[in-house]
Amino acid sequence: MAPETNDRRGLTIFRAAEAPTLEETGMMAPMSMRPGVAERIGEHLGAFLDGSELHVLYGRADDAGSPSLVHVWFKPNYPLPRHTHDVDCLYYVVSGSAVMGNQMLRPGNGFFVPAEAPYQYTADPDKMKMLEFRNARSFDIKVTEDDPARWDAMIATAKGQRDEWQGLASPLGR
Repeated sequence: MAPETNDRRGLTIFRAAEAPTLEETGMMAPMSMRPGVAERIGEHLGAFLDGSELHVLYGRADDAGSPSLVHVWFKPNYPLPRHTHDVDCLYYVVSGSAVMGNQMLRPGNGFFVPAEAPYQYTADPDKMKMLEFRNARSFDIKVTEDDPARWDAMIATAKGQRDEWQGLASPLGR
């Protein structure tokens, strides 16, 4: 369902229970990866996809320059590979925590990533919810992780957690 708009004042109301997935909106371009990465992930891509859930709370389909707000839920220990986006991103941790380098980000913390800056983090063992703000309706994702040892560790985590990840109920009631 589309967000409700009061045309007279421009007020828009959105509801989490009606938010489409990021994939359903098409607002993120297909993922690009360095040569050899897709082959390395291969049969394990489904396990990675089971570890996250992203819903677009706000983003006007009729305005490519409108801001967007995405609700992100990373399941326990989800390892986000190093990647970039072609637009600036502002993140706010709602619950759980994330480890980014030597930093622990807890509820109320956040971070800003300028366009094309590589970053990565891992969700804590108890799930993590965050909000992603962008001043754009569409963006890309380029996976830049190329460390074979890190990929092996991420694949092992995804394979080991997949059954648990599949059994978790969505925080948005889906």
